[in-house]
Amino acid sequence: MLTEILNVLKERGPMSLAEISRHFQLDVSAMEGMLQLLEHKGRIELLDTKCSKCKGCVEVNPEDATIFQLKG
Repeated sequence: MLTEILNVLKERGPMSLAEISRHFQLDVSAMEGMLQLLEHKGRIELLDTKCSKCKGCVEVNPEDATIFQLKG
């Protein structure tokens, strides 16, 4: 599954946590663990977005504002 995630990010470019979860038809919570592992291994990185730092917005779901891309 981790290789499949890397392949999707390679093909499509940066994607949100929500988009990746929908693509693989998995719950966001299940996908988070896999993405954290890939990030820890240095294979992907979390993009710094304005929304990812905001703690008070109710208009944007955190999983939509959490964007990952391949590292490098």
